[in-house]
Amino acid sequence: MQTIASSEPIRTLELNGSQITILGTAHISQKSIDEVSRIIQEEKPDTVCVELCASRIRSVQDPDHWKKLDIFKVFKERKMWLLLSSLILSSFQKKLGYGNIRPGDEMRKAIDEGNKIHAKIVPVDREISITLKRAWWNVGFWSRMMLFSTLVSSLIVKEEISPEKIEEMKSDDVLKDLFSQLPSRYQSVKNVIIDERDAYLAQRIRQQAAVGKKIFAVVGAGHLEGIVKHIVEDKDIDHLDIQPTKGFWDRIRPLLFPAIIISAFTALYWFGGKEEGQEFLVRWILVKGTLAAIGAIIALAHPVSILLAFIAAPIGNFNPIIKPGWVAALSESWFRKPLVEDFEKLGEDTETFSGYWKNKVTRIFLVFMLPQIGSSIGTFIVSKQIFDKILKFVGAFF
Repeated sequence: MQTIASSEPIRTLELNGSQITILGTAHISQKSIDEVSRIIQEEKPDTVCVELCASRIRSVQDPDHWKKLDIFKVFKERKMWLLLSSLILSSFQKKLGYGNIRPGDEMRKAIDEGNKIHAKIVPVDREISITLKRAWWNVGFWSRMMLFSTLVSSLIVKEEISPEKIEEMKSDDVLKDLFSQLPSRYQSVKNVIIDERDAYLAQRIRQQAAVGKKIFAVVGAGHLEGIVKHIVEDKDIDHLDIQPTKGFWDRIRPLLFPAIIISAFTALYWFGGKEEGQEFLVRWILVKGTLAAIGAIIALAHPVSILLAFIAAPIGNFNPIIKPGWVAALSESWFRKPLVEDFEKLGEDTETFSGYWKNKVTRIFLVFMLPQIGSSIGTFIVSKQIFDKILKFVGAFF
């Protein structure tokens, strides 16, 4: 292994007659940006690899990509979780910016400088949608909720990053230290986000050595050592692109709960009679519908969206398609389509709590989440009342 003089973490090696240089960067470091520019200008690589996937590099290269996004179609095709995860990641990264530096500027610099010397630009990361899905389905239901709540809550706090902290981010062990602090149940998430991608990035960079003679790769410093470890051996990474299937619990859960609720209503009719059963049926409709509507009201939803949240909430437990949050958000995205400036101001607007309501994009996701939360609370309240009543009847019977 050779070494190119650099102020940043860097590894250089010969592979199959090609020279591969891998630079580890901090995503908000001016020094990293300058070093990317210097190395490309001095070394003149024929291939520049960047830690981006194909969809993200299109976003970087096409600054007007938000203009082409039909958010109504996103919700209609039920891709809102993927978009929400991407927006959370994007917004969180913007909060970590330092001065005029945006997260990912070193990748943009690598693309720009590479294009100037007519180098081949290659995105070597795995598609973000696959990474998110593999991470999401590798943990249990409650762990998913904890992870998601952590992501959402992280958006509320403005992170101040000092120049010293930025330099610390270039340490090879930062990401490992971060994940070592997580509970053991999140080990599978770390495997997907870090370990799998180390192997994936290494193989994709290695593949470029078969067609190019001078390869320069720009990756996050936390991946540097993992890539160097994997790149020396040719590996099959096809299995890392396979999207996970739902586990047994995830498959039966949508059927199990409706079965329990229907059985409970049946038991209530049996022990308490028609009048008792009808009373709780009305309570189910009113409590769930009202709490879902309140959630939509808190999100400042369109009146039609509020009404649809009320109607959909009592049905949502028995129909996987008609969920109050999804129906309300679909309506909201139809009546109040976000403007281009809403997407452009996502980072700025989410710096304040009120900004989530001000921005039409994040407000649609509030309309998606809050009615769903309200409906779930309603389910808990009425279900508890139903089972308490059944137990009372059973106790009296015996």
